[in-house]
This record gives sequence, structure tokens and C-alpha cells, in this order.
Amino acid sequence: MKKCFLIFLFALFYINAYSQFVQHGRNMLIQQKKDTCKYSVTYRYKFLRDTIKQQPYYDRQVLEIGDSIIKYSSIYADRIDSVWYKFMQKKEARPNKDGSDGINPEKEAGMKSNEEAVYADYYTNYPKKEILTVSTGMWDKEYIYEEPVPKFEWKIQADTMTVLGYKCMKATATFRGRTYDAWFTPFIPIRQGPWKFNGLPGLILKVADTKGYFEWTATGLEKSQNKSLYIINFDKISKSLIRTKREDVIKLLHKRWSDPVGLGLANLPDDFKGMWMLKDHITGAVARISHVVPIDRNVQFSYIPIPELE
Repeated sequence: MKKCFLIFLFALFYINAYSQFVQHGRNMLIQQKKDTCKYSVTYRYKFLRDTIKQQPYYDRQVLEIGDSIIKYSSIYADRIDSVWYKFMQKKEARPNKDGSDGINPEKEAGMKSNEEAVYADYYTNYPKKEILTVSTGMWDKEYIYEEPVPKFEWKIQADTMTVLGYKCMKATATFRGRTYDAWFTPFIPIRQGPWKFNGLPGLILKVADTKGYFEWTATGLEKSQNKSLYIINFDKISKSLIRTKREDVIKLLHKRWSDPVGLGLANLPDDFKGMWMLKDHITGAVARISHVVPIDRNVQFSYIPIPELE
């Protein structure tokens, strides 16, 4: 029973990776220019994948501030998708060191073993002013929701810190179940920050939750003149696009650890339902298993925290 269940989980993860490979590719063909970027701020995002191992992972993310639209996204996610897209365009497999056919997108994107791309884009003032649009990729689907730009009730403190050579002031706020400490600089009078943070009288250069699960730290700041600000053209991915609500996306993220088997079964492509495909990464051979013992649906992973709980 245990062996068969492990085979099932392996099949789920294999199909998960394959489906992302087929569907996603945030290349220029599915992007459209919407604004001109005036400021570009790079952040190192530190986060925990679960609360048991307490092992931090990192993503490189960027805040692009335009004349009217503000975009926040993962640099690594864009790099990985660019690698996949170029690979698909060439339609040629290159052997990996383990003998399997394909590519290592994380390695080609310049990522280390403790780095991971977060597939979520945030657009402030799009499609209209005071609206935040969030697009997040899970399995072979793109989930998108809109909400009013969040309001933070910041309390400015007396503490100071220097980030990127700028003197910063401290502010605290509780937002959707978590308390955050933010450091902003009044010397850059832009009321924005990483992720959904905004509303302070200066650019937010560092912010972290008080439990130590999440931390965003600015590592670079660039003023731009003619740099274009692009967003995903959602019409180009309409077949894999699901418009939903923020609450429903949070439920999906919760199911990643509370019911991973159920989430996997719900997202299996029709071609794979009732039949699991396994690939031997040593020989490259593919085996099909049409009969699997009953699956234990009560499996849970370690708790995977997300920035907002409510």
C-alpha cells in the first residue's frame, strides 16, 4: 500500500511539472505594453516552504512603478518561463546529467538550490484606478482575481535603519491575520512597496512579519526613462485562465498542504485520469500504470504559510 501510494504521489508531481511546462511561458508574445516604468526596485524575498523544517527559500522580485500602473512580480519566474519558451520553440531535447531528456530551467535561470520562483503577479491601478489585480499560476492554470487596493493602518515608530544607503523609518501594521514591521525612506516620496504593501510616506525598502515567515529586502533601485512596463495579455491564455475571488485562491493555497492528494486529483489532465504515467529518469523509459490501489485521501503535508490568512 505504501509503495503504491508513493508511486501515486510521484506521478502527481511529474504530471504537475509537465503541465506547467506545456501551458506556461510568460514570453513577449503573451505580454503587452501598458505603461512606462519610472522606478524599478529589486527585492530579495525570503520565505518558508513549511513551518517544520524552518528552511528559508529565496526569490528575486521586482517592483516596477509606472506613470499610472504599478507591477510586482518574480524575476526568477520570468526567467524560468523564458527558458521553457525558448526550449519549446527549438523543439529539441538536451540530455541532463542523469540521462533524462530535457532542461534544468532553474539552473539556466541562474538559481541556487535554496531559491524558488513564486508564480504571482500584482498589478495596482489595473484594469482601473484603485483596483489590484492578482494573477497566480498553479498547475496548468492561471488564476486571476481583483480587489480594491488594500488599506494599511500603519503606526510609525521611532526606530531607524539604513537600507541601500537610505535612512529608513519603522512602521508597523496588522494585515489579514499577520503583523508586519516595515522600513520606509521619506527621501523617496513614493507610497509603494513590495507585494501588496503601500500607504507609507516613502518607498518601503524592507518589511517582515513578526513570526519570521516572510521578509522582503530591497537590493537594488533604478530610475528609468524609457523602459516599458508589460503585463500578461490574459486574452492570450484564455483557455487556461480562471477568474475567481481572493478567498477561493487562498483556499487552493491552503489545500496544497491540507489535502495535496485531492488537489492533485482535481487538476489531473483528462488524458491521465485513470492512468498514471511514470518516467524513469535514468533510462528515459516511460511506464504506464492503469491499476492503483485505493488512495488515502487523509494525507497532509507540513503547514505552508502564506502572507495573508483571512
